[in-house]
Amino acid sequence: MEIHLAGHSKQSTKNSSLFKVANDALLSSAQIAIHNRNYIVNNISADLRIETNGLIVSSVLNKLFNTVVRNAQNSVILVSAKEYGLTILVQVKSKGLISPGLSEEINHACINAQKTGGIIEMTQCESEQASVAYCFLNVAAA
Repeated sequence: MEIHLAGHSKQSTKNSSLFKVANDALLSSAQIAIHNRNYIVNNISADLRIETNGLIVSSVLNKLFNTVVRNAQNSVILVSAKEYGLTILVQVKSKGLISPGLSEEINHACINAQKTGGIIEMTQCESEQASVAYCFLNVAAA
């Protein structure tokens, strides 16, 4: 497994970099990714900051990435994020062999996602591609 870093992590005492939070979550899934022969690309901008509870976002991303990496084999997994006003959309796309159990396991991450005012949606095509989106409010009160 390789993890490709598209940006550079910047430290901030005021708020967390989503790139760093995502990268830490991806690294926690590294052993599973190696075992399943996955290649992971973290394509989140280092400038994207989390204003909401970073611990909850981290927990959701950990579960999400772990589930995708565990259910994918010989896959390229691309992680990206966009900011839309007060909302952040994190996308995890996988191309390769995907286990049919992915959608059931993703549902477990939905509980924590709701704590950030967020949702998780998944699309799976013929067991060869999957796209999982985590959308959450990026406000301090969420």
